[in-house]
Amino acid sequence: MPHYYKEKELSAVNGKIETIIRESNFIQKNIWKVIGFGIIVSLWAPTYSNRHSLSRRKSALDISNLSYYELVLLTAIVFTVICVLTHYSIKYQDGKKLKQLHTRKLELEKELNIVN
Repeated sequence: MPHYYKEKELSAVNGKIETIIRESNFIQKNIWKVIGFGIIVSLWAPTYSNRHSLSRRKSALDISNLSYYELVLLTAIVFTVICVLTHYSIKYQDGKKLKQLHTRKLELEKELNIVN
């Protein structure tokens, strides 16, 4: 591969690394938005039902023998668990991708004889 294309690829790899670092930890950076969304979903979800004329679906409140507040609490717990699992899953994936990109960056720098 010509020297020019290796420099372009190195520049692209550096850009990808910066992008991953900048966009990582979404839930931590937007914690108040996530909490607000969780509160809205927790209050709304127990009473939601598809009120389409052809559908005879009932809300979770109608189906279960739990009270509204118990369903709100259950929804909040499920939402929290999903957020925690999502956070650690994305953190793991970002770390894995960063490791691959750093490895590729070192290979390109070695090929270009760039010493840091």
